[in-house]
Amino acid sequence: MRSLKEFPAPQLISDSHSLKQMVDSLLVENYVTMDTEFVRESTYWPELCLIQIAGSHQVYLVDALSKTIDLSLLTPLLLEPKIVKVFHAAQQDLEIFLHLFGFLPVSIFDTQIAAMVAGFGNQIGYDSLIESLLNHKVDKSYRFSDWSMRPLTKAQQDYAVADVTYLWSAFPILYEKLRLDNRLSWVASEMELLSNPDFYLPPIEKICKKLGAKIRNGRSLACLSYLIQWREEKAQKVNIPRHHFIRDESLIAIAVALPDTVKTLEKIRGINRDFANGQDGQSVLEIIKKAKAIDSESLPTPFIYKNPVEKPSEALVSLLKVMLLAKCEIYKVAPKLVASSKDIEKIALGYRDLEIFTGWRHEVFGKDAIDLCEGKLMISVQDKTLKFVKV
Repeated sequence: MRSLKEFPAPQLISDSHSLKQMVDSLLVENYVTMDTEFVRESTYWPELCLIQIAGSHQVYLVDALSKTIDLSLLTPLLLEPKIVKVFHAAQQDLEIFLHLFGFLPVSIFDTQIAAMVAGFGNQIGYDSLIESLLNHKVDKSYRFSDWSMRPLTKAQQDYAVADVTYLWSAFPILYEKLRLDNRLSWVASEMELLSNPDFYLPPIEKICKKLGAKIRNGRSLACLSYLIQWREEKAQKVNIPRHHFIRDESLIAIAVALPDTVKTLEKIRGINRDFANGQDGQSVLEIIKKAKAIDSESLPTPFIYKNPVEKPSEALVSLLKVMLLAKCEIYKVAPKLVASSKDIEKIALGYRDLEIFTGWRHEVFGKDAIDLCEGKLMISVQDKTLKFVKV
């Protein structure tokens, strides 16, 4: 077993004075490991309950629910560029910090993404990564614990501590592997995406495509888009999950039926009388009126292929997927990080303005994908492995 850093018992932080002392002590570190625990079942925004932070000498459990703590005191640590903030699967943690503080921590490092770059597979879990790097098994049985409960049990504290202490020992090992493989720049390019606040905006377009996939009427699609945006804003304002405010099925039914009165709105499945007769019902009717006023030439195109010619060749898509797997075996990088199924389909259709054709992805897969599509590359089998031969 590789040596693990021994930490003293965790220090519980529940007041502003202790938090400031913690931050002051950590400002001398080269890196800290961080994690958060939260609950989200009944709210739109995650409710932050606990922040775990480990430095070289101490691990801290910051009680985010304490009424005597000012979390803004974390700002000097979060914005210090010389200190790397190490997370595993950082997206939700960073979303919480962005909502809480209005900014993202600087100098972040996501070990899940780094592990994908280093060849540990697609979206490797924390426990699997720690076992791979440190040969140590992590108990994840408290993953779905109620973190809003106070006081925290000893088992909860132990679990929370493990999420940052083992990571503190694993980070330099993973970092060194990436350095030796000349892939730190690959990780840095991925961290740029996580450091962009726009990355955490609500996925309005994605939701529209998902819900509008079966709508073939442009006016109904425009109405659905307006309704989705309105629901997102309302759910954020009252801080409830979007589906608790109004369900997807009801939005689709409204967009298809385009009711123009309270009585016809009441007949939509999932819409009760109080909703239809209230302020929200009036807002929905105004949205429908707005959608009906759009001139025909300005209506959106339904999310379907315009004609059969735009459908990619299934054979070419399959061949590109085989190439992706083979190239990722050679470079020892996770296929999911390199290209998605949608990327493959677009490549087969002839799109060339994709992220896959920039940076390290172009070197790993993009340039050969183009050559394959243009008949400049052949795939052969030698010694039970795939080889790529220029034509």
